[in-house]
Amino acid sequence: MGLLENKKLENKKLENNNIVIMNFTGAYEKQEFYGDLGAVWLDLRDIQGTNCYCDEEAEAAIKERIRPMGPFGIHFLDSGNYHYVSKIWLDKVEGEFELLVFDHHTDMQMPIFGNILSCGGWIQAALDTNTGLKRVYLAGPSCMEAEADGKRVVGINEEELKVPGCISRHMEDSGLPLYISLDKDILNRSCAVTNWDQGETQLEDVLACIKEAASCRRIIGVDVCGEEPEQEGIRASQINQNTNREIICKLMEVCGILCP
Repeated sequence: MGLLENKKLENKKLENNNIVIMNFTGAYEKQEFYGDLGAVWLDLRDIQGTNCYCDEEAEAAIKERIRPMGPFGIHFLDSGNYHYVSKIWLDKVEGEFELLVFDHHTDMQMPIFGNILSCGGWIQAALDTNTGLKRVYLAGPSCMEAEADGKRVVGINEEELKVPGCISRHMEDSGLPLYISLDKDILNRSCAVTNWDQGETQLEDVLACIKEAASCRRIIGVDVCGEEPEQEGIRASQINQNTNREIICKLMEVCGILCP
């Protein structure tokens, strides 16, 4: 599929299910980046058992809330404590696909409590249970940490993200569609204020990598997390709002849609 065809297809999908705001903590109530974009607002604060760990009842409730939606579009997941929601969106993808994750952590830890879904282990859970997921490109952690799962996980360290062409060099030519998940804790604190320890990556480098990925793969959908629920002061809120807006505009641009 050519780049032009890819952009037309993604344009259609983003129009059908454009932007979804998943409100677990109230963090997005302090921001306005989505106000003029016709976003779908999902208030999930009434669901118990969701903070960092997601028990079976909570997972079922989240699945029911997003049941009418496909995996397409741009999904904002709230803080990194809810990054496991990526796995729930991935379960809605039909057919074989690959996953590109930007994160300061591997999110491949084994759960402490049985098989409960968690923000620290959702990638491993997806690899273990989603038969359509064929490979994960994990950008941010050290390659030694990221490649613990062997050939199914390809590590891309932070320094490489500064180099043009790094994404295409790592991606094998499988031709499979791609889902992208971005945890803003990979960014330095001038670009994002999160509730986790952060990396030193610049936003412009991540956006360049996303553009590169979109130029060679069909993008199924994208999710973004890394808010700071307890953010205080105008500066922190403004940083996160500006970054979220830049992310949306870049994603819409590479899918052939102009951001207002």
